Amino acid sequence: MRCAVVYKAPQLNHRVEKFLIEMGIAVEFFSKPCKKLENFDFIVTIGGDGTILSVLQELRECPPIFGINTGKVGILTHAKPEDFEAHLKEAIEKFEVEEFTRIKCECDKGEFLALNELAFLAKERAKLIKVTVKIDGEEVDSLRCDGVIASTQIGSTAYAFSLGGPVVDPYLDSILIIPIAPFRFGWKPIVVRNDRIVEFESENAIAIVDGKRFVETNKVTIGKSIFPAVFFVKKRRFINTFHTIRRIE
Repeated sequence: MRCAVVYKAPQLNHRVEKFLIEMGIAVEFFSKPCKKLENFDFIVTIGGDGTILSVLQELRECPPIFGINTGKVGILTHAKPEDFEAHLKEAIEKFEVEEFTRIKCECDKGEFLALNELAFLAKERAKLIKVTVKIDGEEVDSLRCDGVIASTQIGSTAYAFSLGGPVVDPYLDSILIIPIAPFRFGWKPIVVRNDRIVEFESENAIAIVDGKRFVETNKVTIGKSIFPAVFFVKKRRFINTFHTIRRIE
């Protein structure tokens, strides 16, 4: 069995390497994610949620991911540095995995995958844009705002959360549509099934995928991807998500 370790900082590398070798697993370390990660049996990340999102930006076929949290939040991660050995040992021995749907974001610059969200923003800072929102080809609204996001249920505790969107059960497949600073009274987020097709269109816009990829485009189409993100099962993920965001300072 082969494991790829992607790290943001190298402080834990020796401990992780020693542990995996003692379990009879071949290890290779990466300071930056790359397409090569698809060729491993599983991936261990040392960092925060952002490290995992960076890994997923490079992958279509996703090996199971186990995250060791050295960041601030760690909603996607599985263990802390002080106790990761016991959790990782159990994960490897059981090898129980779960999949979370990513959204496919298509525009004139290509196709991108997002686990958390696609943000469609004004290209110029402090400028309003007029965004047309369509669902399954039908226009549902056109509004002036700083932008709009399409979030997955996993992303409901990320950018969508800071915009006042609802916290959604991580196992309830859905797409959230949330405006950013809309110039209108009473605009509320919309939640739809994740097999809907959502479109955003505006002039002078930019699309940002999971906070990692930036693409200038005037139109983006969002739908369910056939390439999910794969993680080792995290015990009490639903409850732990709520406990985590309550502790954020």
